Amino acid sequence: MKNKILLTAILYCVGILAFAQRTSIGITVGSGTTWMSNSGQHVVHKESCNVGAAFVYSTQTHWGLGIDVKYSREGYKHTYNGTLAYEGKKMDERVSSDFIRIPIRAIYFFNDNSHNVRPNISLGPSFGFLTGGKIRNEDDNTIYTKTPVKDAYNSFDFGIQGTIGLSFKLRETLWLSTDIAYYHGLIVQNTYGSNNMMNRNLVLNLGLRIGINK
Repeated sequence: MKNKILLTAILYCVGILAFAQRTSIGITVGSGTTWMSNSGQHVVHKESCNVGAAFVYSTQTHWGLGIDVKYSREGYKHTYNGTLAYEGKKMDERVSSDFIRIPIRAIYFFNDNSHNVRPNISLGPSFGFLTGGKIRNEDDNTIYTKTPVKDAYNSFDFGIQGTIGLSFKLRETLWLSTDIAYYHGLIVQNTYGSNNMMNRNLVLNLGLRIGINK
């Protein structure tokens, strides 16, 4: 039920944007680092990447609304030592998780729509749906176990995403955007153990959008 309500709300927002003035649509890609809080282990940040579509509506003055739909590769890594290791060896646990993430952002632009460069900040909720991934336990030479992420982690994630960025007008209806985005997950992901592990992401995004009406 909650998935149907979310999908209906997203389609409604996209429908409004499609007929609004100063609306743009395009692609976005990003790369950065990802980790999980409260793991109880020494966690090493893992590289992350994302790719998807972006919808942005901008008023003539300062405010805007953005909706992204992205595939995001995330996860984390930590090292077992001593008795936790396999046959006394040092062993790494590597978690790679695949999400479809849908951030909905309230955007504030620091100058109006007539400027060619528009610094901006944004904040809003982000919904995540786990689609796949693996948990691997390995040393330098051998993979000892490989299990699906869905066997150990929740299939739904929710949190808050904030960004700081710039939009550059290349032509009258063509915008190049870049931002630094931080995601702070609020839902416990692991379905085992006593540690309340939640997702954290810090990424640099680059996007290209085309205006669909003036």
